[in-house]
Amino acid sequence: MKNYELLPTEENLIQTLSDDILNRNKDIVYFYDILMAQEGASSIAIDGRWGSGKTFFVRQSMLVINAKNPSSTIDDEKRVRITHRLPFKNNSEDDTNCDLAVYYDAWKNDNDTDPILSLIYEITKQLSIEYDFKEKDFFKTAAYIAEVISGRNVSGLLESLKGDNPIEKFKEQKDLSEKIKQFFSDILVERGNRLVVFVDELDRCKPTYAVRLLEQIKHYLSDDRVIFVFSVNIDELQHTIKHYYGDGFDACRYLDRFFDFRVALPPADMTKYYEKLGMNTGCVSEMVSMRIIEMYHMELRGISRLYRLVKTAVPVPTHENRKFDFSFPDGKAREFMLMYIVPLVIGLKIVDISLYDDFVNGKNASPLIELFASDEIGEWSLRNCLNNDESFNDEDGKTKVTREEIVKRVYKAIFANKYTGRQYCENIGQYKFDNRARGFIVSASSMMSNYADYSI
Repeated sequence: MKNYELLPTEENLIQTLSDDILNRNKDIVYFYDILMAQEGASSIAIDGRWGSGKTFFVRQSMLVINAKNPSSTIDDEKRVRITHRLPFKNNSEDDTNCDLAVYYDAWKNDNDTDPILSLIYEITKQLSIEYDFKEKDFFKTAAYIAEVISGRNVSGLLESLKGDNPIEKFKEQKDLSEKIKQFFSDILVERGNRLVVFVDELDRCKPTYAVRLLEQIKHYLSDDRVIFVFSVNIDELQHTIKHYYGDGFDACRYLDRFFDFRVALPPADMTKYYEKLGMNTGCVSEMVSMRIIEMYHMELRGISRLYRLVKTAVPVPTHENRKFDFSFPDGKAREFMLMYIVPLVIGLKIVDISLYDDFVNGKNASPLIELFASDEIGEWSLRNCLNNDESFNDEDGKTKVTREEIVKRVYKAIFANKYTGRQYCENIGQYKFDNRARGFIVSASSMMSNYADYSI
């Protein structure tokens, strides 16, 4: 099975900038300009829902900052690949910066005992690209990096920290804050640049780690030449803060202490993203998938998962394949369930497992009602569910029914009816549903049916 999720590898980050498949290149330039306009210490929050592409955005921003710095270690060919499709207002040689950017995955490191030392470790590791970095020699390496980058001998700053227990000695220093500030100041001073630190996934961390990292950054790393960018889901981060301080704690006002301002992650261009995935064939299951995405406001990660699973579970039927024989009422019912209900069930499992449980257990028909309320899917998709004496419009000799009535009838036949030996099926229009229908949908949505195609 092909994985359609675009992982933030360096090659994917650069290629996505080149293709601009999310139509966010202009937004990266706007954000770059915001960073370049900062004077003094700044802390910025990029707010976006989980799976919306925050990691891609900040890591691409990091690449752009370093590519625009003529003193960075990025080679010229890569530098051009990163920047050539970005709509900078001024692309002259003067349109450069002397900033360095690093990326810190807080969630990946939240098992570390001391957040500030973990952050310093990651910063020094990324700034020592050509150095054989060994974790046990962290403080020696930090001193070495400072010498190489700044051209100054700052080993004396950390001389007392090279003993058997450097972390304990570090904590014993009379002024920890000044020591750390001096360390970064000496790294940057000779090149006259600033450091932009992108802190990602803070809202996924353990509450104790998230709070300590925020507070230690504010206390120890507030420096005029250091900018912090936090990519977070603000709503989730507030829940994290409340979990630490208590439900009655004002997490919103608390976070205002740390973020000078907040930037909403710009929306992606869904048309271009659908084209990139291949969701442009016009088949029914794709149309239904797009409706599900709209219903539940799915983000990029969820969309790619939905597309992958639906494409595998509900391949486009071909007349040459006998397993797609939909000429009989029960076969037509399977086709209907595959095209409309199986994608919906897959989507429910992605967005809300409780909603999925209620739906497949006959307790809540509202997702199916909402699906067929769409004008894009509309009445035409339900026309074969009508009996001969029924119509959606006013017709002589026929009973006028609504879409919702028909949908509820179908839902009850599949998920709620208790079939017995005397009533083993229910005919709804041209379809025949029986006690196997629910199990068929559950299995098909899990790709455990002979309709699935694992080679896609």
